[in-house]
Amino acid sequence: MKTLSIATMLTVASLSIVPALASDNGAFNSDGATIHGRSEFALVSALHDRGVTATGVEAWGDLILAWVPNGNGGSTMVFFDADNLQQVNPNRG
Repeated sequence: MKTLSIATMLTVASLSIVPALASDNGAFNSDGATIHGRSEFALVSALHDRGVTATGVEAWGDLILAWVPNGNGGSTMVFFDADNLQQVNPNRG
C-alpha cells in the first residue's frame, strides 16, 4: 500500500513540474496568446516543421518576428509573412 501511495505522489509531482518547466524554458509563451490569429505554440511548431528552430515569436506589424539561435550563443531576428510563413525582408516597402 505504501508503494502505491509513493508512486502516486511521484506521478502527481511529475505532472505538476512538467508544465512549470515548459513555461519557463524561454521558448514561447503558452498562456494562449495569439499572433495574427495563431497561437505562439502553433507558430513555433509550424516554423519548426519548415526547419526553423525559433525560440520565440512575436508580431512585428503585419509580419511575424522569430528569434532564431545564430550558433554564436545569440539569436537572430528572422521575419516571416503572417499568412504563408515564408521568410521575408522587413524592409520590403
